[in-house]
Amino acid sequence: MTMSELAKLYEEMKGCQACRLRKTCRQVVTAVGNVENPALMIIGESPGESEDIAGEPFVGQAGQVLRAVLRETNIINRDNTLISNVIRCRPPANKFPTDECPSICVSRWLRREIGLAKPKRMLLMGNTPLEFVAGLTGITSARGKWLSVMGIRTMSTFHPSYILRKDREGDRGERARFEQDINEVAAEIKTQSPETTK
Repeated sequence: MTMSELAKLYEEMKGCQACRLRKTCRQVVTAVGNVENPALMIIGESPGESEDIAGEPFVGQAGQVLRAVLRETNIINRDNTLISNVIRCRPPANKFPTDECPSICVSRWLRREIGLAKPKRMLLMGNTPLEFVAGLTGITSARGKWLSVMGIRTMSTFHPSYILRKDREGDRGERARFEQDINEVAAEIKTQSPETTK
């Protein structure tokens, strides 16, 4: 059964020592949400300090931006969505590593996780997941467009930390595009799976 397979994967993941990142973080941060039949899988970049403490993705300030927009859709929620990251250990100073660590995490965990979860759709948050999951770069030009990744209908959008930064600069245009992308994903989920709105 998919749930037990994913649960086993997460237990195995918690003991990972495959790269240097495990030595500098509190814990491995595994995905949260629907592990049986997700209508959507959201993939971010990496845990920050708040996530490292809580053991859950997207709980810090950037996560609050994301979760507020998801709530506004009245469609995307914890019951129908699996939320994960490209890497599972918080990198030192929150700087995404440029060595082999991300590739190790993607090949060892993320691709297996996607294969077991079998989400109907994926939403990639920012340039890092776009690169490591879809093999593309350039989030500004790629965002808002549907792709096929591992046979899954996939959209990318800005990372919520970027939206938070733009908000602080007084630029609300990027937030509007971010919300537009998420609302498009939500509308498609609603059309394809009306039961997800219950």
